[in-house]
Amino acid sequence: MPGVNRATQLKAQRRVEQGLAEMVGLVRGVIADGDVSTEEAERLSDWAKENPEIATRYPANLLARRLERIFMDGRADKRERQRLASMLSQLAENPSGFGGGYPLATDLPLSDPPPDIVFEGQTFVFGGEMAYGPLHACEREVRERGGICERTVNRRTDYVVIGAIAASDWSQAEFGGLIDEVIQYGERGVPIAVITEEHWADALA
Repeated sequence: MPGVNRATQLKAQRRVEQGLAEMVGLVRGVIADGDVSTEEAERLSDWAKENPEIATRYPANLLARRLERIFMDGRADKRERQRLASMLSQLAENPSGFGGGYPLATDLPLSDPPPDIVFEGQTFVFGGEMAYGPLHACEREVRERGGICERTVNRRTDYVVIGAIAASDWSQAEFGGLIDEVIQYGERGVPIAVITEEHWADALA
């Protein structure tokens, strides 16, 4: 019955919201001293594994994927923990969108509606810092799916992926020039899709 279905949906939504709030509280506790120890990273990883329903929702999904990649070799080295600390700081400050990047969709020239993502034979350029992990890890995901990665925008570019850890004033960020190039190519009739890291990461599943 419609009423029962609606109640079930609301109950599920509350569970997710409570779970995300729990995650944010855990993140804020970990990053309170500005550093992330191996034990703290492991605690976050355990939480993600114990809460799969929450770990598939944005932004928890990006954190879960980052932790999964960090512990692929069974350890979290200093560089990985420093990168994780940067990500957690952004998440603690703005749980709904890393660094305030995505809420600026009216200013950031994202493709609307977001396009379907095809990897095979398509060229990707990443801009900004990716919550998913280091640039080489993101590029590896694309190549494993038959895609091509380049570091600069050109006529071959199909997608520009904007990292979730983005400066709130994107035009002053280091990838501001990259966005300008996308706009210029568009004015010359070369369409390039600009997508969020969240949209890109969802296509990996």
